[in-house]
Amino acid sequence: MQQLDLNRGADPGLLQALDAAKVEFRQGRLAEARRRYQRILKREPQLTPALHFLGLLEHMDGNSELGLSLIRQAFERSPDDYDVRKNLSNMLIALNRSDEAEPLCRGLVAERPADPGNHSNHSIALRKLGRHMEAVAAGREASVLAPDSPVTWLALANALTGAEELAQAADAYEKVIAIDPAFSPAHDSLCRVLLQIEQSGLLSRVRLRRTRQAYRRWLEAVPGHPTATFMLEALERGQMPERMPDAEVKASFDAYAPDFDKHILSLGYRGPELVAEVLARRLSPADARLDVLDGGCGTGLSARLLRPFARQLTGVDLSPAMLERARETGLYDTLVESELGSFLAAHPGSFDVCVFVDVLIYFGDLRAILACAARSLRADGLLAFTVEKSDRPGSHLHPTGRYSQHAEHVQSALTAAGFVAIEQTDADIRTESNTPVVGLIVSARRPG
Repeated sequence: MQQLDLNRGADPGLLQALDAAKVEFRQGRLAEARRRYQRILKREPQLTPALHFLGLLEHMDGNSELGLSLIRQAFERSPDDYDVRKNLSNMLIALNRSDEAEPLCRGLVAERPADPGNHSNHSIALRKLGRHMEAVAAGREASVLAPDSPVTWLALANALTGAEELAQAADAYEKVIAIDPAFSPAHDSLCRVLLQIEQSGLLSRVRLRRTRQAYRRWLEAVPGHPTATFMLEALERGQMPERMPDAEVKASFDAYAPDFDKHILSLGYRGPELVAEVLARRLSPADARLDVLDGGCGTGLSARLLRPFARQLTGVDLSPAMLERARETGLYDTLVESELGSFLAAHPGSFDVCVFVDVLIYFGDLRAILACAARSLRADGLLAFTVEKSDRPGSHLHPTGRYSQHAEHVQSALTAAGFVAIEQTDADIRTESNTPVVGLIVSARRPG
């Protein structure tokens, strides 16, 4: 974190308060730092450092829109401040607003061309804008300036992946891993790239030797990593498992919980809103009279949209860390730590509405889980869910450990479970590597 010069003539007491807030911020005592910054801004509403650092704090604490608003105010107050501009550009990139970030990044590169971070950030912004060759050039410049930095090699590797220079991307991910052997995102990306390379080669579907080796190396560096464990087992067996094991889903989301909301929202995540549109269309006007299940509720991102329909809103999830975040919303009547299928089987005829938002992506064959959902619904109950759409028949397992589904597989699984009045629509549910992920938004009725 860079130090900032205060405006000349500032009250010495204000300087001391700002220094104390900075210390608390650096030590991770965010609540105390927030209160200090708020008191400072109450006395001096336009003080650039307080606006700047409170904006960073809010962003770190998951309140990114508020953080962005505060840093914009700091930028308007001090448009020539280098650190404000750099952090503003970083935040815009994180929020997928690279069209706004790229000009700032370009200006920072021109001002301090020897700073490798400026080139890396510019590479990221360019990649997210689809300007892949420019992103590669910026990434190469960063790696020359900082050849021992995993951050610069990661930016270059991601840019090369976007440019479909997969062999070079694999080499760059290897550079990241050589510098930081336990850095899971680089292992994950390397495995995906190698799988894509090997699946395009002769006999690759049988062999996939390099990909399996990469997953083994990931597990040696990060023992028990859930995605690596699941994918290696799937590749070694040579067949698609029915779903990701409970222990691996739980471990993955327990680790993901603190940053989940900030990360998923930065991807333009629209699952809860898309399902809420289905409910609004297929249910009578919301009057809080229904028993609603939010299956795989996570941190509670859907709760605000489900609450208007619910007399009782129940959330179920495997991850206690995610449930703790959901509890903080104050919107659920009941929260239960359980595997979804087991919970549904134990609660027959208990719900008027079951909602699964981005949950069935961890299931391959949908027949068993949808049969459980049918039994948990009352007569004329409504099921609504999202899945990732596949153009290949049946279910398809991705290197992420998630599954995509063909529309016909979804339809047949619902029909087999006894559902009627089935509707499916296509929609972009989020972005991944700056590419829209197309999903199926599905709803169906259990007959009365």
